[in-house]
Amino acid sequence: MKRKEKKSRQSSPQALAKILDVPGNMFDSYSQIVLSGSREAVLDGCQGVVEYEDDFIKLKLGRQMVKFTGKDLQIKCMTGENVIIDGRIFSVEFLE
Repeated sequence: MKRKEKKSRQSSPQALAKILDVPGNMFDSYSQIVLSGSREAVLDGCQGVVEYEDDFIKLKLGRQMVKFTGKDLQIKCMTGENVIIDGRIFSVEFLE
């Protein structure tokens, strides 16, 4: 007997716009940040690295930027628009 594979139910910004009946480009700068304690941050929707040092990392997220301040910070993984930051995170700041 074959098992059916479950399809992932991840919503794209375009699918969300369709469900909410709003213009498709309303969520173009969609981004998400998930913190795992103060040791790891996972970002979705990153559009580039602006500055990178071991005590801070500044990333572009749509129309704004986000700055992580801490100690021994590093970009552990960067694929497409996904970034994983590792180290001791002291603060997260959103910049215009």
